[in-house]
Amino acid sequence: MRAFISILTFILTLPLLSYKHKVDKTKDLETERYLDFVAAVQNSSTFSYFTVITVKDLNTGETKEICTKGNFVIGALHKDLNIGYDAQGQQKVLDFAKSKKDRYFELKNKEALDNISFFDYNPDLVKKIQSKYDFDKVIDIIKNEKAFSIRLSNDEMKAFAHVLFNKGYLTGENDCFGGTLQYVDRTKSDD
Repeated sequence: MRAFISILTFILTLPLLSYKHKVDKTKDLETERYLDFVAAVQNSSTFSYFTVITVKDLNTGETKEICTKGNFVIGALHKDLNIGYDAQGQQKVLDFAKSKKDRYFELKNKEALDNISFFDYNPDLVKKIQSKYDFDKVIDIIKNEKAFSIRLSNDEMKAFAHVLFNKGYLTGENDCFGGTLQYVDRTKSDD
C-alpha cells in the first residue's frame, strides 16, 4: 500500500515539478540577459557588445524594446542624467545602469534617445529577421562550436543581435572593422 501511495504521490506531483522547471528556465534566461547587459555596459573596447533594453520616450510616451551597443546606453545615460564623464560620473552612470535589472529606462533628452537610435530603430525588422534565418540552427552552432559570426547590414545586424540577446546569447561587433556580428562568450576572461 505504501508503494502505491508513493507512486500516486509521485505521479500527482510530476506536473508541479515540470512547471517549476519551466519557471526556473525563465528565471535563468532573465539572469543571463541581465549578466549579458552588464557585460555590454561595462565593456569599453572597440569590440562593442550588443544589448537589448526597453526605453520609454518621456516626451511622447512611446515605448520600444531596442537593441543597441552597451557603450551607447552609457552615453545616453550620461546625456539624460546630465552627469559628466570624469571617473566619479562614469561610476555613477554605470551603477545606475546596473541597478536596472529589468533593463527598462525612461529618457527625456532627445540627444540621449538619438544616441541609442531610439527614433530610427524598427522593431518590425526583428520579426522579419526571425523568419529569414533559422535561429535554432544558429544556437546549435554556438553551443557546439562556441563561435558564430555573420556579415550583415547595420540594421539587420541589430535585429539579429536582438533575437540572439533575447534567447540568452551575447554578440558584438568590432567598431574598427564593422559589418560582422560575432557571438561573445562573456564567461571567458580573454574576451
